[in-house]
Amino acid sequence: MRVASIEATETAVQSRGGLALDSSSIPRVEGRIHSTESFSTVDGPGVRFIVFTQGCGMRCLFCSNPDTQSMTDGKLVSSKDIAAKLARMEPYLQPNGGGVTCSGGEPLLQPDFVAGVFQEAHALGLSTCLDTTGQGSKHKSWDHVLPHTDMVLFCIKHLDPMQYEHITGLHQSGSLAFAAELKERRIPFWLRYVLIPNLTDRVGDIEMLIAFAKAQPTLVGIELLPYHQLGKNKWDALGWPYPLEGVEPPSHECVLDVMHKLKDAGLHVLCDHKDAPTSGVARYSAISSSSNNNAGAHAAA
Repeated sequence: MRVASIEATETAVQSRGGLALDSSSIPRVEGRIHSTESFSTVDGPGVRFIVFTQGCGMRCLFCSNPDTQSMTDGKLVSSKDIAAKLARMEPYLQPNGGGVTCSGGEPLLQPDFVAGVFQEAHALGLSTCLDTTGQGSKHKSWDHVLPHTDMVLFCIKHLDPMQYEHITGLHQSGSLAFAAELKERRIPFWLRYVLIPNLTDRVGDIEMLIAFAKAQPTLVGIELLPYHQLGKNKWDALGWPYPLEGVEPPSHECVLDVMHKLKDAGLHVLCDHKDAPTSGVARYSAISSSSNNNAGAHAAA
């Protein structure tokens, strides 16, 4: 197994983000966004400006932001509008490999807009991060965005194809093809995995997760996300029935058990669960086994 080391990945992201480019040749592209967030420390390296794009093809049972699903809602902005905001924040974003993260919704459904934002970020010497479920396709989406992407936060949902379709409403093949694309392009990524009782936390579920993770050469680590009900009020506001009504968050013991299984498999683990071993540790640091200390590093594309 080759897993990209955290230190080498941070170096690659910082060095690529630090290459200031000429922005005059970058086209102005319009896109629909739900909102933005300044000074985030939980969506990629360093301090980040987050762009939440509008629209998603999935209908996840545990979606925390169902108001981002529609492709026609949100507000229309341009990549130059985002660039202006980034320029004002650049002194705060530049240190420690900070920059811009495009999330959603699903940012890959607006590939030209996201590519424009990422190019603007690189022109300012900032790093780029894509928070995605791997939607879209190679020629229509990935070939536009990934050449300008320094790091990916990839939510895998589930490794069993039937469970994946049950959770998302889509086939798993697209997600697996996206993972193969990250491997081909040598892009470092964190695998995000939502831990839901009796849906994604069973022994076989975690075994499949470990097997998949260990086969990814540019994986940095796994971010374990214990299920919560914080988005339920948004379903209520939309007048939609909440699919996981009655499902409680995983127990503290369950979260710790899964974390240690991942760690024992030689994987870096990140989790913000209360009292978990990573609590109080800087974001995107990790619990790691000694077998990963000299893991293979990402070669920046």
